[in-house]
Amino acid sequence: MDFIFKELEDAIWLHEYFIKRDKTVWFHETIFQNQKQYFLSIDINLLSNTDIQEGFIQFILLKKRLDWVRDILNEYFYYKEESEQNNILDIVIEMFNGEREELTNIIGVINDEEMIQEAVFSLLEQHESVSFDSLLKFRLKAYFERLIHYVEMAIDEYKMEQEYQVFVQMLRDYLAKREPKMKIVRIYFEGYGKFFDEHFKEITKKDMNELMDRRLLTNHPVYIDSVTIAPLLSIAPTMIYVYIDSEENGLIRTLRNIFEERIILLKKEQFARDKQIVMKNTINQ
Repeated sequence: MDFIFKELEDAIWLHEYFIKRDKTVWFHETIFQNQKQYFLSIDINLLSNTDIQEGFIQFILLKKRLDWVRDILNEYFYYKEESEQNNILDIVIEMFNGEREELTNIIGVINDEEMIQEAVFSLLEQHESVSFDSLLKFRLKAYFERLIHYVEMAIDEYKMEQEYQVFVQMLRDYLAKREPKMKIVRIYFEGYGKFFDEHFKEITKKDMNELMDRRLLTNHPVYIDSVTIAPLLSIAPTMIYVYIDSEENGLIRTLRNIFEERIILLKKEQFARDKQIVMKNTINQ
């Protein structure tokens, strides 16, 4: 049984895959209609269908899948810049690896091995020469369409991440120009953040309203969190102590990105201890 490839490196990859596993295959090239074609010949009496299927599954997952993603970015969505392609490709790879569940939960997980196995199995039953390009065009059409959906989702995520980075940088620039209204601010998160000054005196809503820069909310009402981010930017403290249960929180990540070295994250149980220490030092003074 012959598998026919247009690309030499594809034929070589699969040939080497089988050779490394002590499987007998033959490789040769020929010219058809002034175009080179590369043949990988497999004796189905020496190599089982399972071996062949596994070879093609690994070939597509390890060699072709990312090539196709780049082709989709280039030809379907016109992303030509290599740096942009690489950034989107990183997101797609994370989706493949199950590291972006928030995205794959929306469009569904691709069952790569099952889809490839079904496509290859139907061809093996025919015992004829198989063009790899035909395999992609007809048998793997559904799989290729699923890849397009993955790329679409990754592009949307990439655009959102770019917008987020611009947003964060804008707030950093604002913060750099802002005069501190207080030296230290402490925030205790329990449902929502309660603000305290350096002496653990709670900052009231009235105090917060007097400190607030209203331009932050009028100029960027959609993006600015009016409960935590806007007050902190308005106060622009030198240091921020945040008492939390977990760092796995979108708001906390954004605070860290904006305030960088100004912010220190602490466990909630440390709040009472720190308060006691500050109160004791205040009395002793």
